[in-house]
Amino acid sequence: MKKKLKQKQKEIFMHRVKKDILNVIDNNKGAFFGKIVMRLKYPSRVILKHLMDLKSKGIVYKDNDGGRYKMGKN
Repeated sequence: MKKKLKQKQKEIFMHRVKKDILNVIDNNKGAFFGKIVMRLKYPSRVILKHLMDLKSKGIVYKDNDGGRYKMGKN
């Protein structure tokens, strides 16, 4: 079980788009979707797909006070 979890974490952090999204969120202490799209060179649909994947895994969450994406769990 631990091997699967570690492999999944490795896949997430090795994926370039996810890594870039996490960097934008971390460097800004949270970021709105529009800001993430403006900072990155990827199409918005690609960013949204990966952002929702990160959210479903509990790596990021959407703040209830304004809708800013932040690192960690809510």
